[in-house]
Amino acid sequence: MEKKPEKKLNIYLRLSSVAIQMGVIIGGFSWLGTYLDGRQKNEQPIWTIILALSGVMISMYLVFKEVKNINRDDKNN
Repeated sequence: MEKKPEKKLNIYLRLSSVAIQMGVIIGGFSWLGTYLDGRQKNEQPIWTIILALSGVMISMYLVFKEVKNINRDDKNN
């Protein structure tokens, strides 16, 4: 019975780390896009848009993957 609160805490920690990863990935890709747009002196922020959306897609993939792993671990226990 004592493992249930510990298990829920573990799930919250895993999801918190996923949120941090999302922020870093999206922020990093957006920064890179802004840097490339400034370097190429583009009128439209095309690199920022492309890389920010790519960062969101990669982040969502990681979220789905982690949730799938959490569900798999939950079913095994």
